[in-house]
Amino acid sequence: MRRSVLVSFLMAVAVLLTGCTLNAGSKFADEYERYLDGRDDVIAYQVRGHNDLPGQGSADTRVDLADGLTDAQIAKAVGELAGHPSQRSIAHHNLAVYFDTPNASGRPARVAVFVRTGDDPLQDTSARALTERIGQVRAFAATDPGLTELSAYISELRAQTDGDPFVSADALTAYLETEPPGVRRLTAATGRVGSLGAVSFDAGDSVAALRPMRELLATLPPGLIPLRWWANSEMPVDTAEFEVDLPTGTDPAVLAGLEQRAAALGVPLRALIAR
Repeated sequence: MRRSVLVSFLMAVAVLLTGCTLNAGSKFADEYERYLDGRDDVIAYQVRGHNDLPGQGSADTRVDLADGLTDAQIAKAVGELAGHPSQRSIAHHNLAVYFDTPNASGRPARVAVFVRTGDDPLQDTSARALTERIGQVRAFAATDPGLTELSAYISELRAQTDGDPFVSADALTAYLETEPPGVRRLTAATGRVGSLGAVSFDAGDSVAALRPMRELLATLPPGLIPLRWWANSEMPVDTAEFEVDLPTGTDPAVLAGLEQRAAALGVPLRALIAR
């Protein structure tokens, strides 16, 4: 009899935990999506709830705001999005709020302000602090003529450009002086899958150590576009590394020339011709 009572008790506890704790992330995501649906200033969103074990769950959210909002209106929206009461049901919430701003060429770029709430919070969410951060993000975009999007994550900033990613990398380095919260890694990327180039580095790294990639790419014949190239000094890498993937059918002499140039520059290169 005692064993039966104990088993029933444990089953009841398991059901309670499953309903109230283990699925906290999913429940938060469902409720937060309903909240976002009711906001006129939100045009798109992505909410991912995580049912972490043990604990209260967590969530990662991207929110895209409508165009034409003032900095004060954006700051108010970010504060409200970050302070929505439902997030008290989870341990932490990573929130990236996107809005449009002109880049250095006057074209619109989609940029983000990042906030983490709950356990181990990041970013002052007062109206004054948020308005200041929004201004700093706009100022960053205004230094990069090719910027199309600045994505913000828990510890990473990623700039997407249709121009030179080294220009974007330099702009990111300057933006770090404003101390965006939590940033440890940065990437500037150009192109799309099938023709992608990226510069990745840690906060405090010198972009200059990655610039030999420019000279390596300059050795390629006109019109030959790599499938992918990557200049990287991101942890756990402790010195700059360089990778180039060439398209199928590339003359092996091109690959040999690329490797010879890397040797002359004294930089490590992993290069190949796709099969």
